[in-house]
Amino acid sequence: MNTAELMNDHFHFEVSEGKNQCQINLFGVIDENTDLSSFLKYKGQKLVFNFKEITSINSCGIRTWVNLMKELGSSPIEFMECPPLVVRQMNMVPSFLGSAKVVSVYVPYVCDSCEHEDNQLVKIDDYKSGTPVAESLTCKNCSSEEMEIDGNVKQYFAFVK
Repeated sequence: MNTAELMNDHFHFEVSEGKNQCQINLFGVIDENTDLSSFLKYKGQKLVFNFKEITSINSCGIRTWVNLMKELGSSPIEFMECPPLVVRQMNMVPSFLGSAKVVSVYVPYVCDSCEHEDNQLVKIDDYKSGTPVAESLTCKNCSSEEMEIDGNVKQYFAFVK
């Protein structure tokens, strides 16, 4: 069963309930106007949050998210397709993760030639097993092979335990 809810003009989500899990795709901005309490009805089920379409999160949104993670307690939770703005929060605010397992994140790259930015999806199990994160990529904008990771890889993956 799929359901979509519009929480406010800036945030909404889609829920796909399966037999053994509930996938929640998040869209927009998590801020002081975002009410996440409707996720509590899924407490106890395996929850898979997909952050791919989150465009911003502010300090009030972080507090709201941390409170949700506390209320969900030991529910099995996974985070998927976390963009760099979510990864930054996981690194700066450890309670942002709660008990969640991170499945995948987007690693940011920037082109030295044209300054084009792009993100590459990395599975955390691959990273943990020693599969190296690509040091550089070919730029889709100018075809330069000088698109490099925007930042330090070890610092970026600091949330990985």
